Amino acid sequence: MIEIDGAYGEGGGAILRQALGLAVYAGRAVRISRIRAARTPPGMKAQHVSAVAAVAAISAARVDGAMIASTQLVFEPGPPRSGTYTFDIGTAGAATLVLQSLLLPCLCRAGDFDLKIVGGTDVPWSPAADYLGSVTLPALRHFGEAHLRVARRGYYPKGGGRLEARLVGSRSPYTPVALLEAGPLIAVHGRSHAARILAPRRVAERQADAARSALAALSVPVEIATEYGDAYNAGSGITLWAQTAGAAALGASALGARGKRAEDVGREAARVLTRELTAGAAVDRYLADQLTPFLAVAGGSLLTSEITLHARSNIYVAETILGAAFEIDGGRLTGRPPR
Repeated sequence: MIEIDGAYGEGGGAILRQALGLAVYAGRAVRISRIRAARTPPGMKAQHVSAVAAVAAISAARVDGAMIASTQLVFEPGPPRSGTYTFDIGTAGAATLVLQSLLLPCLCRAGDFDLKIVGGTDVPWSPAADYLGSVTLPALRHFGEAHLRVARRGYYPKGGGRLEARLVGSRSPYTPVALLEAGPLIAVHGRSHAARILAPRRVAERQADAARSALAALSVPVEIATEYGDAYNAGSGITLWAQTAGAAALGASALGARGKRAEDVGREAARVLTRELTAGAAVDRYLADQLTPFLAVAGGSLLTSEITLHARSNIYVAETILGAAFEIDGGRLTGRPPR
């Protein structure tokens, strides 16, 4: 059984999520100790327990320790099984993080997976649903087909949003990841959304207008769609992504909050995207975190603005479970699968 230290590096839930997917891919049992040791309180929360349940369901895994506040988990997976699955976090826990846990085991093994995940679609400390659909999944197109639909938004604190994903995986050999040059910027696209109750205050439009103004200095078209939808409580957000002449995958998101002006939300997302663009990165720092396990499987290189502590934690998990090797040279991250 492979031993994983959940307190390594950033000591958060990412180590747990990456270990689950890589364990299924490798067909190896893992014991993860000191889960979320760097968080207060430590141990698993509802979204982490749901991630374990989701990966266990697609792989008929034997699991011990999957409960809220648990700091140790034993996970013994079988091979992934195609099918239709529904997972309900039961809180505003991040549905996107549960889906993120499923991407590698579903895309890197042949099969068709139809997934419905209920929880928070746009909540703090997690990728926004539109970021996952418009930045993450296109960057994984060489591994298989991946489609995502936001059937209902779920904001903090009530959640209740619904993601519907279809993943069609394939077997190796995979094309190595090659995301090193962004190329000239062509346009910026985006989506600004809010709960229907906020429509009279034009929250989605104000977020979009502020982002457009902040991005005007880029001198490229900025196309941001606006939408309102039913939600269990008020909430809003905006996601932006860059269209370049290269194979870049650059995005940014910001969320509304009580007391936070809609204009500030739009400017925040624009500021983060501009930072990534001016760094000359081909991959934003958050996507680099997410692509690290795929580098371990397929090999290749990417150039990002910063190798974060999350990425280093993911490297540790991939090296421990797969025996992959990584090299860091400034913002360039290179992965080599095991021989």
